[in-house]
Amino acid sequence: MPFNILLLPSLAVPTSNQIPALQYRADLLLRLGNRQLTTGQFAAALASLQESMRLYQEIGDRTGEANALWRLGEMNFTLGKYQKAISLYNQSLRLMQDVGNQPSIVQILERLSNTYFNIGDEKLGKELQERATALRREIGNPDREAAFLSNVGLMHETQGEYAQAIYFHSQQLAIAKENNNRNLQVYSLQNLAAAYRQLKQYPHAIALYQQELELAQQSGDKSLTNLTLKLLAETYEDRGDFEQAIAFYQQQLALTEKSQNPVNKADLIKQLGRAYSFAGQYDKALALYQEQLASAKAAKDIFSQGMALNNLAFVFLKSGKFNDAEQTLSDSTKAWQFLRSNLGNTDDYAAEQANTYNLLQQILIAQNQPEAALEIAEQGSTMAFLKLLGMRLVSESAGTGLKVAPKQISPITINEIQAIAKEQKATLVKYAIIPDAGLYVWVIQPTGKVTFRQLDLKSENIISPINSITEVVASIPASLGLLNQRTAQKNNYQPLLQLNQLLIKPIADLLPKNPTEQVIFIPQDELWFIPFPALVDIYGKYLIEKHTITTVPAIQILKLTKDRRNNTGGSKVVVVGNPTMPSIARVIGEKLQPLPPLVNTEQEALEIADLFKTTALIGNQATKATILPLLPKAKTIHLATYSILDDVKRQGIPGAIALAGADGDGLLTASEILNLYAQPKGQRLRARLVFLSAGETGNAKTGEGVLGLSLALMTAGIPSIIVSQWAAPDIPTAAITTEFYRQLKQNPNKAQALRNAMLTTMKQFPNPKDWAAFTLIGEAR
Repeated sequence: MPFNILLLPSLAVPTSNQIPALQYRADLLLRLGNRQLTTGQFAAALASLQESMRLYQEIGDRTGEANALWRLGEMNFTLGKYQKAISLYNQSLRLMQDVGNQPSIVQILERLSNTYFNIGDEKLGKELQERATALRREIGNPDREAAFLSNVGLMHETQGEYAQAIYFHSQQLAIAKENNNRNLQVYSLQNLAAAYRQLKQYPHAIALYQQELELAQQSGDKSLTNLTLKLLAETYEDRGDFEQAIAFYQQQLALTEKSQNPVNKADLIKQLGRAYSFAGQYDKALALYQEQLASAKAAKDIFSQGMALNNLAFVFLKSGKFNDAEQTLSDSTKAWQFLRSNLGNTDDYAAEQANTYNLLQQILIAQNQPEAALEIAEQGSTMAFLKLLGMRLVSESAGTGLKVAPKQISPITINEIQAIAKEQKATLVKYAIIPDAGLYVWVIQPTGKVTFRQLDLKSENIISPINSITEVVASIPASLGLLNQRTAQKNNYQPLLQLNQLLIKPIADLLPKNPTEQVIFIPQDELWFIPFPALVDIYGKYLIEKHTITTVPAIQILKLTKDRRNNTGGSKVVVVGNPTMPSIARVIGEKLQPLPPLVNTEQEALEIADLFKTTALIGNQATKATILPLLPKAKTIHLATYSILDDVKRQGIPGAIALAGADGDGLLTASEILNLYAQPKGQRLRARLVFLSAGETGNAKTGEGVLGLSLALMTAGIPSIIVSQWAAPDIPTAAITTEFYRQLKQNPNKAQALRNAMLTTMKQFPNPKDWAAFTLIGEAR
């Protein structure tokens, strides 16, 4: 993932006729080094920055030298070389003190403080913070000081250090009050309250939200009042005080009814009814939801009817009326089917449709029917990815206007699931995240035996407690040092240990003992972001050391990939490295911006091409127009370029591959790949493997971009896809990809080849960020 480098204020953009040639070259190299650093090209950045520093020293430009030292410090911080970073920051600090550049001195003190916090020296970290804060006050910029305190506080929150976060947010609040800055007070109060909620210190959080509510009411800010009432209600729910939660939801409902916002009102009714249910006031919850259903029917609003039916089913489930709940969910399922068949429908019903399947699973588990619940979980996964691809089942009406999915994609039975496990000779592990119920996990062994276990975040024996699996998964990039320098953490790998304790330890007795036997994970939602190979046990042993791992988005996808494997062909190897990057706009109306080059992927592509005795397509050679005709003839496709996770061309399916081409013409989108499925024979994809090695770029918040690309490729004819979950450092990426192909030549099992490549690479590069990014989706053979 790209990280942001803070530019110090002394940099100008000179031209060659304004300053001497050496000065011009030094400034040029400094800017080049900064760009290389932001795109992760560390070796190139080091050379550029060191040369710029030498030139600044030669011409006596102390500010320029300080800037170069700053950037070198940033690079070492990003690489986890904290002592070296401290030395470089101190050198830069001395030079900035000599030239009297106070704003830069403050920034360097902040960076030094952050670095000392990262190595565990809190005393010195605080001292440097206080120096930075004092200097900020001295130069008269309280807003910058407050922003600095907020950033440090939020950094501690990402590390789970909530007590430290409270310290900094409290300082920010004091500044906000001192300067009578209402907006900053609100922001500080929210951050403080959120930190106290994480520590389960609910009275403190409630008191802070009450202060926020008072500010909102004094200013007449109805939107803020609405939000704060919601936060108070949720905090009381967290505390288990449902009567108070109900009272605040009722206040919020009264305010929302005046604003006449139907979306907010529907969500609020859902929350209020749930609070009634948790309080055991089922009659009030049913009355509220029945009124909601009647109103939706009167308005002929199918989406709202489906939502109300889900809400009613929730109450029936909580009150133990399972037959009523099941019948109600049957009606809500019909609502989603109607919306799928309505070509003019614009409602985004995906979340509520998923809720229907989650509730059905809970009903079946409550009645001790885990195998039936597994079938429902698979149906939910199928409907989710069909909606993502804009496709329909063969059995659905052609009148929907949706493309027909391959016949292998159909509602699956428990007998078929067991047959797939036997055919794959693998252990299948299916996870489902169930709100209010924790995690459901089914393990299907190669014999066909199905074992179900329910995992509760609160009761599982986990070394470090977990408040939310979403939060733990979201903290993985920071724990690995993949984010920018203001959020990078020490490499303690705590999230990887927590997830291993939660997801693997409770089923470890069901997994194969032979590390060469395959385990296929079927994750859901944010679990797609988990690098399963890097999960680590309390003894420091990674999961990839114990098992051969692949993933799929749903078990029935294995029916599709098996068919694709049996129909592969092609004789060529297509290798692409660092194409001349296209320009893209992530937001409608935004100016097109070129993607940064991936210079070091050229060497990766050249090495792989040499292995296969072919020619790599580099730079301007790697155009979309050149590559597309080659794909149907390929047996292996290696693309060392960006996987873009957004739907940047607005074609309906997220995901694209960056190739050379003018403006957006260089993007090979998931929609275009999917269209290859309907091409005549000879124009379809038949390769055994597509390897996307350079990682992602984009703002996608879910796994939809990865899924969009992977499912499109599978539908179009590819049985096996290897994707990178993040942009790994250049040198380890080249090492692991070339090692994978060497292993594959010795053993055609792709999963075992990838495992061996990871084990080999981790000996030289032990940090999981260097070797654990890659995921094999689909067939191992």
